[in-house]
Amino acid sequence: MPGAKRLFLPLRTGSGPVGVIGIDRDTGGPLLTPDERRLLDALCDQSAVAIERISLAKGLGEARVLAETERLRAALLTSISHDLRTPLASILGTVSSLRSFPDKYSAAEREELLGTLQEEAERLNRFVANLLDMTRLESGAIELKQELIDVAEIIGSALQRAGNVVAGHRVEVNLEPGLPMLRLDAVLFEQVLFNLLDNAAKYSPVGSRIDVSAKRDGELVEIEVVDEGPGIPPADFERIFDKFYRVQAQDRRRAGTGLGLAICRGFVEALGGWIVARNRRERSGAVLTIRMPVVPELPAKREPELAHG
Repeated sequence: MPGAKRLFLPLRTGSGPVGVIGIDRDTGGPLLTPDERRLLDALCDQSAVAIERISLAKGLGEARVLAETERLRAALLTSISHDLRTPLASILGTVSSLRSFPDKYSAAEREELLGTLQEEAERLNRFVANLLDMTRLESGAIELKQELIDVAEIIGSALQRAGNVVAGHRVEVNLEPGLPMLRLDAVLFEQVLFNLLDNAAKYSPVGSRIDVSAKRDGELVEIEVVDEGPGIPPADFERIFDKFYRVQAQDRRRAGTGLGLAICRGFVEALGGWIVARNRRERSGAVLTIRMPVVPELPAKREPELAHG
């Protein structure tokens, strides 16, 4: 308006207004010359487009997060409805048979059914434990209790725990002598090794060999679990560490929640290391490698010098 001391212009795009810009001038005279007005109009148009792009990018990011959340929720529900119900159905069927027909089975048959019952119960327990571990990881509720641990001791403990899981395989252990102790949370790291052994047994044929080795490489200790399975498709080297992701094996998927390796990565990184996957070079099979830093050696404590009188 003539004589107005301020000028307000809308910031508009094809989608509608996104803001308003106002200007003021301390000196007298017209607020803007014709050239200044044309320049301001151009700046308004550019600003409106920039604001709209930022808004669209933010909305796209939120949509992606929402889609990923929905994907994970659907995967979790699928996992619970299928992978958890399968061992439950087996447990219920076995218990029902033993209770309904107690005299039908011989001692050997009863022992076999009880063995199946225990195996399925342990499988169900592993599924639930993995779900709880992933919940702890994502909520940041893990409290590390790190101490110096002997590598051979923690590998031996994990192998003992995984005895039933790897019972159908030949396990070979090769540990380099004189390995340094590592600063680890024994419970978490044992779970990592157990998950790797479980994964190797799950994806390799019965009777095949699983190699567990550890060696020092400079300021790192490398622990490897190697199997004789079909290996990992190259496109899946990183995806196998994603939550709920399982490698497609021929025309079916292996039983499991798809959380084991995701938990391995989360626990290992929480302990200051990292884990990578590759395929064997000389034959088929997968190699999962954990790299943990060596604890720096503390300088020897000097004895106080005695003063001589």
